Amino acid sequence: MQFVFPTTLQLGHEHSDGFHQELLRGLTHKLNNLLAVIQGFSSLILMTDDLDPGVAENMQHIREASVGVSALSERIRSAGGCAKLTLQPLSLNEYLGVVEAALLEPFTKNGIQLEADVQQGLPPVQVDPTKFKDILIELLKNAAEAASKAGGRAMLKIAGPGVITPAEQRRVDILVSNTGSHIPQEKLAEVFRPFHGSKNSNHLGLGLTIAAMLSHQMNLQIGIASENNTTTLWLSCPAA
Repeated sequence: MQFVFPTTLQLGHEHSDGFHQELLRGLTHKLNNLLAVIQGFSSLILMTDDLDPGVAENMQHIREASVGVSALSERIRSAGGCAKLTLQPLSLNEYLGVVEAALLEPFTKNGIQLEADVQQGLPPVQVDPTKFKDILIELLKNAAEAASKAGGRAMLKIAGPGVITPAEQRRVDILVSNTGSHIPQEKLAEVFRPFHGSKNSNHLGLGLTIAAMLSHQMNLQIGIASENNTTTLWLSCPAA
């Protein structure tokens, strides 16, 4: 299987302490402060007992929109390669049980069953647990939506050193696959670029860009392959 990696993003030239990352981090922080004010005052107004129903409905829309912008702001920060990380050794066998509900949510939402094959006794990996979950959710959500759209299947395989990559490299490899879809070879690299998604206008096409950026920041390797009516995303993590 031939994987394509997100080299077109020039991830190697991105540094978390660079000017553009600091600028983006600062701007999103200020934006979130303003949004917090909007959310706070709209919540206070909604607590008014004799509030006009029409005003209440409008304020609820304002509050919901501000919450949505806050979530988008965090995604923009991650897509820009300036998410704050705290790396630590993480046992995947234990961690997957803790975050299982969040990881399965895209499959429940799309009515797709996830076929999982997780090796026991995996060595710990050095990651930021919260951002690592974000990567997994993006990969799994991509597979769930693609499988649902094409009437295919979705699979997750996690294997320790020596199964997918040579044992001497000491890597834990995660494969997320879905059947029923095919991406032409010349289009594979584009899936990691922002706003290149093939979904409808409600999607911004940032999911795999965020996964690629966070992977780069944590020194993980991410790639994609598509052949034999199966698309596979590969996340390779050095053991801690």
